[in-house]
Parts: sequence; structure tokens; C-alpha cells
Amino acid sequence: MKHLKTILSVMVLMLAFSCTKNQAEGNGQVSFSLSSKLELADVTKSSVSQFTTLPSAQNFTITIKNASDATVFTGLISEWDEATLLPVGTYTVTATYGSLEEEGFDKPFFTGTADFTVKGGEQTSVSIPVSLGNAIVRMTFTEAFNNYYPDYTFKLSRDGQEIAVFEKGETRAVFVDPWKFKLEGTLIGEMKTSTFSKEYSNLLEATAYTFNFDVTNVGGGAITIRFNDTVETIELGDHELND
Repeated sequence: MKHLKTILSVMVLMLAFSCTKNQAEGNGQVSFSLSSKLELADVTKSSVSQFTTLPSAQNFTITIKNASDATVFTGLISEWDEATLLPVGTYTVTATYGSLEEEGFDKPFFTGTADFTVKGGEQTSVSIPVSLGNAIVRMTFTEAFNNYYPDYTFKLSRDGQEIAVFEKGETRAVFVDPWKFKLEGTLIGEMKTSTFSKEYSNLLEATAYTFNFDVTNVGGGAITIRFNDTVETIELGDHELND
């Protein structure tokens, strides 16, 4: 009987060791961190931080999917428990902050993706590269423009939906989906109000676009717009103030 108990004890230990070994071989752990690319593609080589307050890494949402594209986890990166066991295999993790559909002042959208492999009994460190997923639009004005037009308003819209309004004196930049938008301007002079509108499309993400407005010749019914490296003259539609 004593020998039987000894044999049973050995078998239990061997079984426990086998289970632990199989668990180590069949699962692994993962830790995540973010690496940010904040430089923008524009004339001045600016950074996102010049246009808005950067979010904390802990405020990013991560979504983990396995090789079958099934979601394993979604939530804040701060909510991920590094002790979580994942089956061995290949995975994809996407990190996001904000939304491409949310546009306006101080509405940056960051996103990035990384592939990784879980190995049995090991902890894998994954760095997710994130960058700006929308574009930045800002307005600047020459002294001549400000002198000629005592007041003005510019509006960005898409398919009839307003994105943002730039009143005179507004210095902030707008974060937009670079797919397309319409720029509309209302320029109030001393004797008349002038208007214009123009469509822009197929712009690039992680790029800062600057509109610089100038007057071509006083009373000429046109303005000059420098859009990054492109300069064009826009004819205005005029409305007499006493109409």
C-alpha cells in the first residue's frame, strides 16, 4: 500500500509537470508599447505637437486579432494585462486614438499596426508605430489681405456638412479626413461682400496644408491663394452692401 501511494504521488507530479510543460509550450505572453512618428509632410517640416496637445499613450485603444481575423482583445492599452496567456501563433495589433470621422479643431486621429508572433513559454514585446491618420488644414493671411478686408469667414465642409469655421483672428488648425473638402470664403470689404468656393480632394494623411491669402490688386475682384507650393488666382463673386 505504501508503494502504491508513492507511485500515485509520482504520477501526480509527472501529470502536473506535463500540464505545466504543455501550457508553457502552447501559450505565451505579450507586452505592448507605442512608438510615435510625429513629423508632418509639409513645406516647413513641422510636427503634430505644433497644432494640438498630443495624447498620452495610455489613452490609445488597441485591438488584437489572430490569424483567423477574430478579435482576441479590444480596449485601452492601459487595460491590457501582460499576464494574459495567448495561444502560440501570429497576430495583428492595431492602435488608435480619435476617429477619422471626428473632424475639427484639436481632433487628431492617430493609428498604427504591427504584426507579432506568440511563442510558447515566452513573453513578446511589441512596439506599435503610430502616426497621424488625418490631415491638417490651417489659414494664414498677408498684411495686405487683412488691411483690405476688415472682416472675413472661411468654412470647410463636405457634402453639405460643416467641418469647421475660421473666423477672423482664428489661428488654430483643423484636422480633417484628407479624402475631400470644400473651402468657402466670405470676405467683407468696405463697400461690398465677396464670396468664393473651391473643392479640394485626394490629399494626403500626416500632412499639414496651409492656405495663405493675399490680394492681387485692390478692387480687382480676385484674391491669390497659395496652397502649400501651388499659387492660384480666385475670381470672387461680389455683392454690393446696399443690395
